[in-house]
Amino acid sequence: MRAAALSLLLPSLLALSLIGCSGASTLPQQDPSRPVATVTLPGPASAPPLPAAGAPPPKALPGLESLDLGGRESALFWQLVSQIYSPCPDQAVSLRQCVEEARPCAACLPAARLLGDKVKEGATAEQARDVYGTRFGPNVKQIDVADSPARGPEGAPVTVVVWSDFECPHCRLAMPLLERSFAKFSPKIRLVHKFYPLHQHVYAEGSARAAIAAQNQGKYWEMERALFEHQSAQSESDVDGYAKALGLDLKRLHADMAATRTSKILERDHADAEKAGLSGTPFILVNGRQFDTAYFHVETDLDPWIALELSLTAAKAAAR
Repeated sequence: MRAAALSLLLPSLLALSLIGCSGASTLPQQDPSRPVATVTLPGPASAPPLPAAGAPPPKALPGLESLDLGGRESALFWQLVSQIYSPCPDQAVSLRQCVEEARPCAACLPAARLLGDKVKEGATAEQARDVYGTRFGPNVKQIDVADSPARGPEGAPVTVVVWSDFECPHCRLAMPLLERSFAKFSPKIRLVHKFYPLHQHVYAEGSARAAIAAQNQGKYWEMERALFEHQSAQSESDVDGYAKALGLDLKRLHADMAATRTSKILERDHADAEKAGLSGTPFILVNGRQFDTAYFHVETDLDPWIALELSLTAAKAAAR
């Protein structure tokens, strides 16, 4: 029954997965060809590996009774939560023990629920571990947002950074969803945009330069919207038309597009993305963790991810 339901959902999941414009074509979590073990799992560096055998028979964990896992799924879930460390560095116990004992780690229950959900969707053990490490592991990137276009307060508890290409159709689909999340969680969220024009897109770099130049005149977000709305029309004359409609000074716009400072911004954003592990656009980080669109869907998973970040931030503040 679940397999049949999954086959019906797969086309919509593929449409929303926004894998990216890198040229790669990777399915969501159900694809067995998806690379695994690409991220570091949680757990203290000095702690010994958790035992691979000897776990009690599968049973429901407190707070996770609603998972409704089948026999095979339940056994795999029990194996995973027994062998994977909790996401809190100060709790060097298995995820199962963390949940069973209600340890002071606010991330344990949602982390276990994530594993259960992915197992229910058909993920293998390796894929589930990879998802868990991506979401809760120590793979946090430090990104200098500097003078990048940004909305929301600098001290917001959640910062979403997205690299995009103005000719990438996946980016065009992602932007209104990011805007929706920004509106929903304001003022507790900061949205930062960076540039990653791909070589195969003829006008991508020119459009990025125009967006940076528009930012210098206080019209970045308006230019971004115009470029994504007219993705198939981004020649120099097209961009000039959008700039005129926005009331921009064309002479200044052209000078800023060609400026050394603009080139340095593009070089910086490209280097930051490469260092952070970009594999395609849009490339999204939420509080420094990659929102991997091969496993998580912007339409359905971004808001819960942000909500959990806010909850964990509040829990940490209350514990101080």
